[in-house]
Amino acid sequence: MRTFILQKYRDPSLADTRTKILDAAARLFAEHGYNGATLDLVAADTGMTKGAVYWHFSSKSDLFLALCERSLDRLLNRLPGQVHKVFASDNPTESLRRLLQSEFEACKEGGGERPLLFFEFIANSREPQIRQKLNEAFTKLIQGTSVLLKELQDRRLITKDAEPHNLAVTLHALINGAVLMWLTAPDQVSFQSLAAEISSVLWQGIRPESNRN
Repeated sequence: MRTFILQKYRDPSLADTRTKILDAAARLFAEHGYNGATLDLVAADTGMTKGAVYWHFSSKSDLFLALCERSLDRLLNRLPGQVHKVFASDNPTESLRRLLQSEFEACKEGGGERPLLFFEFIANSREPQIRQKLNEAFTKLIQGTSVLLKELQDRRLITKDAEPHNLAVTLHALINGAVLMWLTAPDQVSFQSLAAEISSVLWQGIRPESNRN
């Protein structure tokens, strides 16, 4: 059985089908919410039968959990390159501003599909399976971010006064909170202005001792 499962995901065509299902599910969960989205809708969106979707995912919750894990893994995989590029630049404040604005603007794509999906994960965390998967995924994200921040401290690119784990939590909370405010009251949030303000405040707090007046 284990050999069959490994072969199943080594087949490029099957991996592509799985990705196609996940991409469709991301749109549908963001649009309809967890309760409103169904495997029938996912099958229709991909042009597959419901049985084909079930072959890759045993249930709607299984699909939802796989989507949650993929979303946070993608975020963690992007972080190292982004973080090192920002803090190794000659103008970290400006580099950070551009990164934040790019990330914020990406939230607008597809009518806010990405952040809506993210908060759909949070909204359904009452379910034990989803809560456990979220805990595992966010723990991995926070720990990964903490390691990156510790590396920056060791290279004297940011202050050593901040505890890496707490700083990692603060950074993600700040950015996610800003996106939540935009989803709630979009007319009150300018991503351009917000990116400039956050980057300035962050750099003042985490710049290395050698860069302080």
